[in-house]
Amino acid sequence: MSDSLSELEFSKVNAEIPRRVHFDGLTIKVLSGALLTFLAGLALLLWIAHGALTGLRTRDILRSNGQLTYGEITKVSVNRGGEDVRYTFPVDGVLYSGHAEMEAAEYTVPGNSKEIPLRYLPSDPRVNQPVKWQWVSVWDFFPFVLLLAFMAIAARVMILAFRLGMLVRMGLVVAGKVIGCAPNKKLFTVYYEFAAGDKTVIEGSSDLVDEYEVGTSIPVVYLPSNPKRNNRYPINGFRTEE
Repeated sequence: MSDSLSELEFSKVNAEIPRRVHFDGLTIKVLSGALLTFLAGLALLLWIAHGALTGLRTRDILRSNGQLTYGEITKVSVNRGGEDVRYTFPVDGVLYSGHAEMEAAEYTVPGNSKEIPLRYLPSDPRVNQPVKWQWVSVWDFFPFVLLLAFMAIAARVMILAFRLGMLVRMGLVVAGKVIGCAPNKKLFTVYYEFAAGDKTVIEGSSDLVDEYEVGTSIPVVYLPSNPKRNNRYPINGFRTEE
């Protein structure tokens, strides 16, 4: 396929810099999804961090001012690589309760699987924690890393979209020449070259729906301040106001 450069008036297009650029409907949906994914991941990350910091702070307080006692395990639920343990313990005739995520290991009293050693704050027994509580286990890293991966992908999508938007808004459009074309899944990676403002020949590539023959002329947009940031013009996902 070839582009008819005569249909694209470079001087007119470049005279509109900075252009008024808008995302199209599909790009808005993709960016909205990426933003929601990032914010949800950030909220969950903060929740996990808050829980870990609260547990560490409680542990430090109880190690300094806590009272050692033994509680009775009332319920154990398996989750991830550990167990969610719920227990009760009496203080001055009043029954208090607590729960904690524990590693699937020996956290009970030897010889009595229903009894668990714990510390509580004498001034407020509602502040309590098992003696063998740990703030993190190896199983916590898998959801943590997965969460970071989703956030990184979402951030990359948003950054790429805004970088392309800046290219469309501020880029200079010139004539480029195709120097290669290779299939890339359902698309074609089109390699091209063009002359920047100082006549330096710059190479670039873009994944396009159509196949281009070597030697075909195509419009290319690049940033004058950084010609290595370039793409085929117009860029899918964006629309400009005339």
